[in-house]
Amino acid sequence: MSAALLHNNEKPHELVDDRESSLHVLTWTALRFTKHTISGGGSSRFLRAFDKEYEDKDGVKGGDLKKGFLLGRDIPRVVKFDSRPRLDALIEELTEAFAVLYKKLPSAEEVKALEEAQSANLPPSIMAGLTTFKYQKHLDDLATPSWLVDTFRHHLNTGYWLPSDQAQGQPIAIGSNRKWAREQAKLELRIPCMKSQRLSDGSGSRRGLLVPPNDEMGD
Repeated sequence: MSAALLHNNEKPHELVDDRESSLHVLTWTALRFTKHTISGGGSSRFLRAFDKEYEDKDGVKGGDLKKGFLLGRDIPRVVKFDSRPRLDALIEELTEAFAVLYKKLPSAEEVKALEEAQSANLPPSIMAGLTTFKYQKHLDDLATPSWLVDTFRHHLNTGYWLPSDQAQGQPIAIGSNRKWAREQAKLELRIPCMKSQRLSDGSGSRRGLLVPPNDEMGD
C-alpha cells in the first residue's frame, strides 16, 4: 500500500497508489530473498517500513517510514544487491520517481529559473539539472500509462541479470518487538518450507530469525 493511503484513510485510491505499491512489493521481496550488503539480520529495520502501522478510530494508519525511505532514498543509497546492478538501478529509479509525490512544491524562484532556462533554449544536459525540471518530469512519468511497464522492461533488457536466479531467504532480526515478530511469523507461514532460527547480536542476547531451510527456495 502507498504511504499516502496509509497516512490518510480518506484519500481516494488512485492508480498512482498501486504503482507505488509495486515498488514496495519489489523492494520487500528483494530484501527478503536476495543477498545484499545488509544481509545477516541488518535488513530488519528496513523491512519494518513495510509493516509499520497503527489503528485508531478512523482506521489503520501509518506510512511514515515508507514516506521517509522514499524522500531519503534510504534503500537505494544503503542497500546494494549482490551481482545485480540492474536491480539496484531499477529500485533507485522507481524510488526517485515516487518520492516526488511527497516533496514540497517547487518554490517561485525555482519555477522562474526553469522558465528562464526554457526561454534561453539551454541544452537538455543543463535543463535536466534544474530542480523544477526534474520535479515536473517525474510527475509526467507517473501520469504516463506505459511508464511503469516501460521502466521495468528497460532494466530487464539492459545489462546483466544472473541466469537461473533462485530466491535465497535472508535472515531478519526481529529483536524484542513481539507484535512485529508475530506479524512476520504469520507472513512466513504463507511461504512453503520456512522455519525459525536464532542469531546472537554479539551482546549475549538472542534475536529471533526467520529463514528458509538451507537458506534457499526454489523458483
